[in-house]
Amino acid sequence: MFIGRDMDTFLEGSRSQIIIFTDLDGTLLDDQTYDFRPALTALKFIRSRKIPLILVSSKTRAEMEFYRKELSLEDPFIVENGGAIYFPASFPLPDDYPFEIVDEYREVLIGTPLAVLSEKISELREQFRFRCFSELTVEEIAALTGLTHEQAQGATVREFDEPIVLEDTFDEDILCKRARELDFECVQGGRFLHLFCGGDKGKAVDEILTVYRQQGYPVISIGLGDSQNDVPMLWAVDKPVLMQAPEGGYIEGLDHPDLLKARGRGPDAWNRVVLRILGDLLS
Repeated sequence: MFIGRDMDTFLEGSRSQIIIFTDLDGTLLDDQTYDFRPALTALKFIRSRKIPLILVSSKTRAEMEFYRKELSLEDPFIVENGGAIYFPASFPLPDDYPFEIVDEYREVLIGTPLAVLSEKISELREQFRFRCFSELTVEEIAALTGLTHEQAQGATVREFDEPIVLEDTFDEDILCKRARELDFECVQGGRFLHLFCGGDKGKAVDEILTVYRQQGYPVISIGLGDSQNDVPMLWAVDKPVLMQAPEGGYIEGLDHPDLLKARGRGPDAWNRVVLRILGDLLS
């Protein structure tokens, strides 16, 4: 049980709002099969309690829409390592809140569009040999990721975050150091290095939490992730959960005082830890 006196007081009102932010690959989804079915018990419980479940991923909007449909979600979601937030049109945003209408969403930009960054990416390629994800064919992406052809097609539509495939054997730290000199964030995701600018998962999570708090209710936030690009998100929440890395350990650099390290990874571990946390909070 991790609830102390302060947390009990925080949640004692019936209007308190629990919000769950979750990464996808290796967290809610199996990172090989992309299956979420072992988490159905927790997902059904979350739905029954009307707890917002906010997907936070390096995936594109097209990819995220697929999983939102599969999971029957109607909550906001965060794409491409915090590049943008998409609120459903019916979501009650504050008056004078800045957004753009994009299809059926209200889009809030956090990061810098890739179209603005093409010169900086070209400058980085003068020193390092790599291919941008948006340059790969659908067949190449499917082979690298195990995605279906349709899902791989959605992965090509990059707007804010550029995964890269290295073509030389060089120190990734050297590449990332140079990338940061060009104002990029350069972080390791589940499979690829990611280049992006201006936003991250933590900034986008903070923005959503601010919106929910402006509705007038106390908020307790839970976040789940497994990779280096999840660290800003996990710092931004009240109760961060770190899933095990593929090799069985945990990523470093997250010394949050309320950090919970889950045993295992993927939807089965996600199911267990979410049910445990919600059981503690709602008991």
